[in-house]
Amino acid sequence: MNTPLDGLRRLSVKDRDAATAVAAKAFKDYAMLEYFYPDEAKRHAVAETFILITMAVCLKYGEVYTTTGTMHGIATWLPPGKAPFSGWQTLRSVPLPVILRFGRQGGSQMRAYGEYSDKLHRELVPGPHWFLQLLGVDPAHHGQGVSSQLVKPMLERIDREGLPCFVDTNTEKNVAIYRHFGFEPISESKVPGTELPHYALLRQARA
Repeated sequence: MNTPLDGLRRLSVKDRDAATAVAAKAFKDYAMLEYFYPDEAKRHAVAETFILITMAVCLKYGEVYTTTGTMHGIATWLPPGKAPFSGWQTLRSVPLPVILRFGRQGGSQMRAYGEYSDKLHRELVPGPHWFLQLLGVDPAHHGQGVSSQLVKPMLERIDREGLPCFVDTNTEKNVAIYRHFGFEPISESKVPGTELPHYALLRQARA
């Protein structure tokens, strides 16, 4: 569906690198990355590659939005039947040099996390739903309502479609943000073999 959303600009493949740069700023010190990559320089490099992979998959199989005007934040969404995304989807959408770079950077350290979160995702929400794969705001623009601008128009559309929406995170701070948008926690756990928390939230469709 290509219906325009108020206040949002849908991105295309040509915007991939610019969108990745913005989102990487938001995720460079994300709890999951900080846990697996305590070295700051390495973590920031991995964050950029990790976000680039996510961006490429969502541009091909889902929808990616920024606010109109300057790109202060990014929201990526995967539609029913496309999430959690598979290795095949990755291979079909991500340039091979990027995949190889992620391997050299030690991306396999996050494999257990990915397998666990994907398994929970499938078990908790087996029916049709949207997935808010990524929501990132440039730290320089925190507190300016950018998250609301990015999320609310899409949630209104998802409500019109009569579908729920799923999101997960590793921080309590993000749980509070998502609850503000109508998501409710449905699972709280730790990733096996780690001390890393995992929170899953679901927003039911609203009339």
